[in-house]
Amino acid sequence: MRGWWWTALAGAAAISAAATLASPTVAQTKQQVDWCDNKNNAFSTDLIISGCTAAIQSGRWSGHGLVWIFNNRGAAYAAKGDRDHAIADYTEAIRLDPKDAAAYAGRGNAYASKSDHDRAVADYSELIRLEPNNAGAYNGRGFSYSRKGDYDHAIADYTETIRLDPKYTRAYSNRGNAYVAKGDYDRALADFTEAIRLDPKYTFAYNDRGVSYNRMGDHDRAITDYDQAIRLDPKYALAYNNRALAYQGKGELDRAVADYGEAIRLNPKYALAYKNRGRADLYAGALPKALADLDQASALDPKDAYAALWLDIVGARSGVASRLPQATAQLDMTQWPAPVVRLYLSQTTPEAVLAAAEDANATVKQTRVCEANFYSGELALRQDAKDKATKLFRVAAEDCPQSAIERWAAKLELRALGVTRRCEYK
Repeated sequence: MRGWWWTALAGAAAISAAATLASPTVAQTKQQVDWCDNKNNAFSTDLIISGCTAAIQSGRWSGHGLVWIFNNRGAAYAAKGDRDHAIADYTEAIRLDPKDAAAYAGRGNAYASKSDHDRAVADYSELIRLEPNNAGAYNGRGFSYSRKGDYDHAIADYTETIRLDPKYTRAYSNRGNAYVAKGDYDRALADFTEAIRLDPKYTFAYNDRGVSYNRMGDHDRAITDYDQAIRLDPKYALAYNNRALAYQGKGELDRAVADYGEAIRLNPKYALAYKNRGRADLYAGALPKALADLDQASALDPKDAYAALWLDIVGARSGVASRLPQATAQLDMTQWPAPVVRLYLSQTTPEAVLAAAEDANATVKQTRVCEANFYSGELALRQDAKDKATKLFRVAAEDCPQSAIERWAAKLELRALGVTRRCEYK
C-alpha cells in the first residue's frame, strides 16, 4: 500500500550519486557520508542532517553528488517536520540541477504538508513533465487539487494514477474521498471497496467507506466499517469520532458520547472530538458538560468558526456572556461561515446570510443554505421567536444533507419545540 506521499529519494538521485560515494574523496569523510546516506535506516534524522551538513561544508562534493546530499538532508528535515528547511534544501537541489525529479517530488510533498497547495501543484506538474509515467506524482498532485477544492482535477489525476498503476491502493481511497466531496457516494463506495479488496487490512479505507455510508444515512453499515477500522487499529481516534457521529445519527447519544470520550482519551488535543461531544452533551441535556467541551474545542482550535458558534449557542443557554466578538480576531472573516458569525454579532440579517450561501458548486451551496437556515433558527429561538425558529428548523431538517450536524440538531430542536407531526422529526 502506498500513501499519497511520494518518496523523494527513491530512484535517479540516489543512483546518480553512487559513483561519487565510491570515490577516494568521499572516503575521507566516510562517517559523515554514511550518516547522510543512511542506507539501512540506522541513523536518526539529526545524525543524517549532521552528516549531510558536514559533507556540504567540506566543499568536496559537486554535481549530482551534491544534489543527492541536499535531497537527503531535505528528506531528513521533512521527516522531523521542519518543512521550511526541507524546502530550502530541495530548492538548492533544483538550482543545481533543474531536471532533478526527486527534488521536485520532495519539495512538492513539503509544500503539500504545509497546505501550500498551489506551490505543491506546480512542483508535481514539473515532476510529471520530467517523468510522465510517475503514478505517485499524479497521486500527489491529485491530493493537492483535492485540498484546493478542485475535485474534478483531483479525480482526473487519481484516475491517471490508477491507469499507470492499477494496484495503487491509496489512489482509490483518495479518489473516493474526492467523490464524497462531490456528493457522488456510489462511485465513492466503489473506490473504497476496491481499495479494501486490494488491501483487506487498509484501515483508512474502512473509515472512509464508513463516512460515505454515514453521509448516505446508512448508519448501521457505517458503524460496521468503523468497527473494522478500530479492530485493525484500536488507537485510531478518528474512527471513534466518526463512529460516534453514526451513533448520534441513530439517536444513541450515550454510545456517541462514549466514543467521543475514547477519541479524546487517545488524543487529548482532538478539538473536533471535543466539539462533537459538546454538541451531543447539549442535546443529551448535559449543559455544563457541553459548555466545558465546546470551551475546550475553541481553546484547542481558536480558528474553528463552528466551535465558536456552538460555544456561543451553549453559552447563551447557560447565561454566559458571549465571547464571539473576541473570537473573531482569530477567525477568517473572509470565508464561510463568516456571514453566520456576523449574524450572531448583529452585523447582518438572515436574508443576507442566505444570499451569501450561493455557490456554483451545488454540494457546497446545499451545505451553506442548510447552515444559514439552522443557525438563523437558533438565533430566532434565542430571541424567543419560536414560530420563526420552527419554520427555519423545518427547512433545515428537510433540506440539509443527510449527514449534516445541523440536520440532526434541527430535528432535535423541533422535537423540543413540540413539533412531532412529521415522521422525519420523530
